[in-house]
Amino acid sequence: MQTTLLNTVTLSEFTDLVEKSFITYNKKVTPASQELFINQDMAAHTGESKRFDEVDTETFGKLKRQGMKAQKANVGVGYNKTMTVKRIAREIDITFEHRRYNKFPEVTGLLTSLNEFGPQRAELDRTHRFTFAGASSMVDMDGDTVDLTAGDSLPIVYATHTLKFSSSTWRNRVSSDPDFGKAALESAEGLFNTDILSNFGERRVMTPNVIITGDDPNTVNDVKQFLNSTTEVGQSNSGVINVYKSKYRHIQLPYLATTALGANDSSKAKYWFLASIGQSVNGLQAYYGVWEPAHMQSPPNEGNNGEDRSTDNWTYGTRMSYGMCFVSARGLVGSLAS
Repeated sequence: MQTTLLNTVTLSEFTDLVEKSFITYNKKVTPASQELFINQDMAAHTGESKRFDEVDTETFGKLKRQGMKAQKANVGVGYNKTMTVKRIAREIDITFEHRRYNKFPEVTGLLTSLNEFGPQRAELDRTHRFTFAGASSMVDMDGDTVDLTAGDSLPIVYATHTLKFSSSTWRNRVSSDPDFGKAALESAEGLFNTDILSNFGERRVMTPNVIITGDDPNTVNDVKQFLNSTTEVGQSNSGVINVYKSKYRHIQLPYLATTALGANDSSKAKYWFLASIGQSVNGLQAYYGVWEPAHMQSPPNEGNNGEDRSTDNWTYGTRMSYGMCFVSARGLVGSLAS
């Protein structure tokens, strides 16, 4: 029986005469996605949103002819994205009778410990920026439409991203969306060479340092073998070194192959990404801001505000506030392999 109110009627198993043991499945996934974002500590009284803007200049000096004025360099504010706060909450109620007559207080303790609700939801939301990287929007588990685009109003992983001051386009989606492998990884690396551009269409440099996958065993094992082999993968000659050995770090996102509700979605199990992270504005421009860290509300006590004076019920609650946005998808190359 499921319920949001712990009581001796709905959950009679806690108080009846039958002796029993309860087994709880309380092990959650380990959050891993936060390091993919540039983290921002949002101070109180600074509003419910924050805007991030790109700033670009031209790259090359121009010839100054004798007696003539130097040419002026163009400077421009590129695309922007606004991060807006969302507040996460969860509560559970417990009756006086359940508190007093329950024979398994340690189980009730687990049921009323809500610390993980906020961090788990934040992990799901951050990961879904990669899960739905090929879409412009999604409808989340609360029924809200979430904007997933970067500052150019296009999906994060896309074949023809636009530039603010140039008619050129750039891509960060590996052609044909191949499964992970040497040729596919080299294609992704090639896009880091050719398609990291300023808004004026001039080359910029970002160095990829992580490979991102879900926890699909086949893909995970392929990546680990690829990065840890002492000789080139697939090469029987022991004298041929593996140039990729320890070149990248592998980050696994347990919620990558999931639906908007967090249920398994096998169609996304083979997704993988190459990214440049941990380099502030010189890497992937994905931002994650925390307005209110995950915390439990003050625990109820007899007669305090956590107790309903009419029913004697106690309410346990948790709260968290955060936001995220991609200003630009430069620094991320993905293959949405199916």
